Order: sequence, then C-alpha cells, then structure tokens
Amino acid sequence: MLSMVTVGFLAILLYGRALNFAFFNDDPSGHFAWMETRTVTDFFRGSLDYGYYRPVVFTVLQSLVSTAGYAAPLFHALLLLLHGANVAMVWLLAFRIGGARPYGWAAAVIFATVPFSYEAVAYVASLTHPLHVFWLLLTILLYQNARRAAHTRGRSAALIYYIAAFIALVVALFSHENGLLIPILLVGIEWLEYPPHGLREGIKRPFLPYLGAAVLYFLFWLVVPKNNEQSLTSLTAIFSNLLPFLQTLIYPLLPVISLSAESTALLIGLTILMIVLMFVLAYVAGVWRIGLFALLWFGLGSLPAILFLSPAYLYGSPRLHYLPAIGAALFWALPVLALLQISSQKNWQRTIRATAAAFYVLLIILPPLPFINCELDFYEEAGSIVYQLRDMAQTAPVEQELIFVNVPFFFSSTSDQPQGCPNSYPWTPVGSVVIPPYAKISDFIRFNGGPDRRARALTAQAYAPGWNTHGEETSLAQLRDLVRNSAVFVFELTGSEFFNLSAAWQIDQPLTNDPLATFDGRILLIDAGVNESSTGHEIEVDLKWQAATSQESAATVFVHLYDQSGQLVAQHDGPPAQNFVPLAQWQPGDIIKDSHILRLATPLSPGTYKLVTGLYDPATGERLPATQEGQSLADNLYAVETLTIP
Repeated sequence: MLSMVTVGFLAILLYGRALNFAFFNDDPSGHFAWMETRTVTDFFRGSLDYGYYRPVVFTVLQSLVSTAGYAAPLFHALLLLLHGANVAMVWLLAFRIGGARPYGWAAAVIFATVPFSYEAVAYVASLTHPLHVFWLLLTILLYQNARRAAHTRGRSAALIYYIAAFIALVVALFSHENGLLIPILLVGIEWLEYPPHGLREGIKRPFLPYLGAAVLYFLFWLVVPKNNEQSLTSLTAIFSNLLPFLQTLIYPLLPVISLSAESTALLIGLTILMIVLMFVLAYVAGVWRIGLFALLWFGLGSLPAILFLSPAYLYGSPRLHYLPAIGAALFWALPVLALLQISSQKNWQRTIRATAAAFYVLLIILPPLPFINCELDFYEEAGSIVYQLRDMAQTAPVEQELIFVNVPFFFSSTSDQPQGCPNSYPWTPVGSVVIPPYAKISDFIRFNGGPDRRARALTAQAYAPGWNTHGEETSLAQLRDLVRNSAVFVFELTGSEFFNLSAAWQIDQPLTNDPLATFDGRILLIDAGVNESSTGHEIEVDLKWQAATSQESAATVFVHLYDQSGQLVAQHDGPPAQNFVPLAQWQPGDIIKDSHILRLATPLSPGTYKLVTGLYDPATGERLPATQEGQSLADNLYAVETLTIP
C-alpha cells in the first residue's frame, strides 16, 4: 500500500502545477456551456448535439459545478487525483501479474512519465480518459480480487468482489465506449493467472456476466441518439493513424534515435525490431506471457482510434494515448522483470540488481520530462491569456462591448520558447489551443470567473500576428471606428499581453493650441513625463502625441538619457504605441498615448541627467524638424525632464 501511495503521489507531483491552470480550449464552450441547460437524465438519453456519448463524464462535471461552481483548481485537482490513482493501480496490476515489486514500480513510473499524457492530465475537457481508465483498472483489480477470494476466502467474499467489479465495468462503459475492451482484458488476466484450465473455467462462470454487460451496452449504444455515428475510415487513414501509436510504443528510443515525420519505414522497422528483442528477452526469462499481455493491452487501447478517427483529429489529440500507454509501460518494464528472473538464477547480489534496474528505468523516465514540462508551460501560457481576458472584462467600462484582437486559436512558440518545445516525437503536436474557432470568447470570460458581458474576437492581419488567431477578419480602419465606443484590446504573443488600444487611441479630439513641441508640422507632442512606476533599473517615459494632419510617412520615436557631460546613458527607439496605432491610420485630432522604457544595467550614479525625446524617419534616420512656439529646437530634441540623482 505504501508503494502505491508513493508512486501515485509522485505522479501527481509531476503535474502539480496544473492546479493553477485556467479553463481553455474546449472547456468553456464545448463542455460547460453545453451542460448548462441539461440534466443528468439528458446526458444518459443521448448526445444528439454533442460529439460523443459519455454520460458519466458530464455527470461528474455537473456535480462539481453544483458543489463549487466553476472553480478551475477543483477540476484540475480531480484530474490529478485520477492520474495519481491510475498510476497507483498500474503499480498493483503490474505487481500482481509480475509477482515482483520492482516490476510494479517500473511499470508505474514509466506510465506516469509517458510524454503523451500531458493533455489527458492537465486539460479539463480530457477528463474522459483518466476517468475511464480509473474505472477500467478498478474493474480488473476487483475481478482479480474476486478470483483470488474464491480460492482463499470463500464464495461470499468472492461474490462481493464480482459485484463491485461488475458495477465498475458498467460505469466504465458509460464513461467511454472503449469500456467494451474490458472483457477481452479480463480474458487476458485469466490467461496470465490461471493457464490453461483456469482460463476455461473462468470464461465459463464468472466472466460471462461481464461479457453480457458489454454486449448489452454495445446494443444500447447503437440505438441511443447521438450525432457522431462512427464508421471505419479509409485504409490510407488507418495507416496514418497507426504511426502515432507506434511512436507511443517505442517512444523511449526516440530521444536517442532521431526520426522525422517522413521516417515511416524506419518507425515501423524499429517497432518490429523492439518487439522481437523484447520477446527474446522475455522468453529467456520465462515472462513472455506478460509481454504478450502488454501488447494485447496496447493494441486494444489503440485500435478504436486507429480504425474510426480521422488522422488530423488523432494527431492533435495526445489524450487518446492515455489508455494504450499502460500497455507500453508494462512492455518497457519487462527488462526489469527479466533482470530479476535471470539474476536470481545466477545469484547476483541484490544491490547490483537494484542498481541495474534503477539505471534502466531512469534512462526511460528522464528524457521525456523536459517535453512534458514544456507542454505544461504552454498550457500555463494559455491559461494566462484567458485570465487576462477575464481581468480586462472586469475593469473595462460596462457599457462598452469588449473587442479582443488576435487572440490565439493555437500557438506553438513564445518569446521564451521561439522554437517551441524540444520535441523528439515527430508524430505529436507542440503548443496549445486557447480558443477554438467555434467557441464564444464570452464563455472564456464567464467560466473563468469574469462577468457575463458582450464580447467578441477579431483578427487583424495588419499586425502580422504570426500565430493562428480566433475571430473574423478586420482592418485597422475598422478598428479605428470600433475604439470610439468599444473597449478594444490587441494581443501580442511576444510579450504575452494585451495592448489597450482604446486607451491609447482617442479619436477626433480638438487640436491642442499649445503643444509642448511640434514635429515636421504634422505631429504634436502634447504631454510628456516620467512614469511614477519607474525604478532604479528602468525609466518609463509616458508621451502623448496628436496628429495635426494626416500622416503620409512613418516616424520612429526615440527617448535618450544623457549625463551631465553629454554622454548617452540609455535610449529606447520604437514606433508610437508599439505600432499598434500605425501613423498611416492617424487622422487630424487623433491622440495617441505612448510609452517607452529605458532599461539600465545598473542604477544611475549621483548626478544630473537630461531626458529628451524626438522623432526620426526610419527610412533615412534623419530627425524630424522640431519646433516650440514657432522656434526651432536644438538638435530637434524636446527636453522631457531633468533628473537629479542625489
């Protein structure tokens, strides 16, 4: 029991930061909004307006909502607990079929660190998979208890376990249609533990009710109303679907053997070679039955997705590998079991056996960890984006419609990870979905704790986002009209933050009669100063510009800091308002708020410093002529402020 609890806790610890993740992707619109007008009875009646028939999953989700509302940490805690329990049960299953604790540990920690489980564990809409696996494993373990109790504790004790296993089977079936595979796995358990006479007897007596329940569910599933009538896909699609699962089976080799998505023949060859080598080892050690059971588990867990799903859907859904990953873990843990068998025959010292087994397991579980952590980074980033949506909805004027521009639908790189995650697994996507095309952005605000208010998303390609965006196409001219009466925010993935376009762009204001300075007769500087939030390591300068005329050419703002000897200490150059309000869109009277940050390697030494600003033509580098009250300013600079450092 202590080993089970320990390995389960370690699995939870690996994904522990998911507790801070938000609801994203399919969570708000695809699940919660769909659930709101339905009852538990509706879930069991059918799924005409939902993709799959999974009534138990939605019953659990709705129960959580009824208990604590839409509290993201609670939902993620459930996923983590399920994953921890599943890892613990894999330990017990492996221990029972292998008869050795080290085999249980090896299988459990390998399953816990399979690199393709991150989606099933850290994304709420994937609850189906860890929940279904929980009931599946529980069914098998209870069935084992029943078979053992029949030999040791009598029929009454065995009957209790048989009934409990039957109930777990029914719940598993209504969690995911892959529950139909459980009776076949039970046959595998019988074959492993009671060959060959016990297998025949097991199938004749206690096994039949489980098979009957699966058959009845299948007949019910055929007639229950649903909008996703699955059918066999094409042979080409089946071959494409096979590749990601072969990758899952041999994933420990891929950090060492670099493959590309075009290396299909090499992938197939490596898979066959690995199976042959593993079975030679298992046969020599006398554990070949366990190896065959591991492949049976892996194959059964993979087969429905291979046969019935489209390659694009399967490729983008690593969660589908959660169930097959148990078979892969049992498979890759075989060398530990073989080592125990062979070393016991040769009388190796216990320390040598333990060291060799630990070293082997570490070789498997350590390489995937950077990939898992990187994908969790992307999920955390996705959560940060939707939390920003919520925060802006809470602070923007309630009478204004919320407009979010260039919100990511999907992103696969950030400023911290410009190349995405280091990926040794070419048949697995990198990155995160934030808001799918069919979702409502208002749902992401509301279900993440924000107000229920008008909101929509738009895409402005003029900003060259460089990532897949959510929302209809718009132009900068249309955005100019929207900022009059709406709260408009533009997302920039490089800084992972939204720019408040409405606050920075005030339309059609009266021209200022006494600007601080005029540049090229067309741009007025009407306010300038050092922001109070400036620190010893950076100085933030706030500027406010106004267009005196329409702008025919671009201009770049520069802010310089000079010491008392005239030496340049720090500077920042950039277009006004980070180019979210391009000069080509400025019309007479428009006011643009601008901010520039001068970053200092070290705090300023005591003395007097001069802070100045100006504009220059980015094509030529020439400064725009600057005047003040009709008089030319020296060097075309406006002195913003004199700083005295005591």
